[in-house]
Amino acid sequence: MMIINNELNDMKFIKQNMSKQWLLTNGFHYNRIFSNEDCEVYAYRFPVLKCERFTVLECELKVILGEDNVIIDVYDYNTINRYAPFYYQEYGNYTKMLDDIWLKINTELKRLKIKQLKDMEDNNGSKNKKNKRKRNYSNKRK
Repeated sequence: MMIINNELNDMKFIKQNMSKQWLLTNGFHYNRIFSNEDCEVYAYRFPVLKCERFTVLECELKVILGEDNVIIDVYDYNTINRYAPFYYQEYGNYTKMLDDIWLKINTELKRLKIKQLKDMEDNNGSKNKKNKRKRNYSNKRK
């Protein structure tokens, strides 16, 4: 699943009716860095790439309590440094590794019943289809 940075930025993931209890039950933790008195942010990290027995990369799912949006980021293990090839996939040949990362992310999203917004729109109609302008070729030379 090769995704270019612009496509990744356009991807939206949602989970409806997330309560504080649901978040805590499913492994999310209160994130004091991103939270303030107006909003509570919860985060869940899980490994997406291991070398031998050691975790190298991990995915973080972030949720603002009361909203349906889920934000996905991939970090170097136990740091706040984002893993650049995940975001800038057009530079380099990381296809196999990125496919493995997305496989693990999608498995975890499925377990948590988090859906990609595009998938939900396709099921409810064709909101995601781009309207193409019809061109009038009646004046075309024969």
